[in-house]
Amino acid sequence: MKKLSLLILLVAVLAASCERDVVPLPTSIEHFTVSSSKRVKFSKGNLLYNASTGQYSTAPSQLLNLHDPLVDPYPGWTDFFSWTPEGWNLDGWRCLTHDEWHYLLTFRTNAPKKRGLASVDGVNGLVILPDGWKRPSDIPFYPDAEGYNVNSYTFDQWEVMEEAGAIFLPAAGHDSGDAVIGAGTEGYYWSTTPYDDLGAWNVAFQPSGIGAVYGHNRTHGYTVRLVLED
Repeated sequence: MKKLSLLILLVAVLAASCERDVVPLPTSIEHFTVSSSKRVKFSKGNLLYNASTGQYSTAPSQLLNLHDPLVDPYPGWTDFFSWTPEGWNLDGWRCLTHDEWHYLLTFRTNAPKKRGLASVDGVNGLVILPDGWKRPSDIPFYPDAEGYNVNSYTFDQWEVMEEAGAIFLPAAGHDSGDAVIGAGTEGYYWSTTPYDDLGAWNVAFQPSGIGAVYGHNRTHGYTVRLVLED
């Protein structure tokens, strides 16, 4: 029932975005440090794009991606993007750089304790906790867990986690150009930093763990999560 409600919400938001550009809204009440001098908030969900209208939107829930087998893709919309150095800048909302992703996941205070694979209401992905994280009572979190089922949350438990500032990056897989690969088991999120003439840096995660940044083919379709500087 809750997945159906999320799908109805997704359809409503995408329909509304056909009438106007939709600027993503912050979802966390806490901040995430991405450098020695910058803090950000993350957008409400993954970035979406409609090629026929040239309009952008964001998924209305952090759990939703258009490649979830329980969510029928909305015609004309995609959440996979080829790499661009501009970083999908939308009214100040932008994509993190290689160094910012790396700082967030590796170098900020207690960084290794503020990330972990998880399954939320059956959706696999990566949880990243804010700087001022205060764990809700009776909801455990095991950082750097191997596999998605170590941190397994119901929808109601995730709502409490989200209200405390946690963000969730669903494992949407990627589009190789010929097929969608790894949906539900792997996640790839672009940075704005080139790797070489053919590749660019991104964050990758899979059941065996989290790779802070890897360089991959720029033409492959990966997901995007925007941030807004404090």
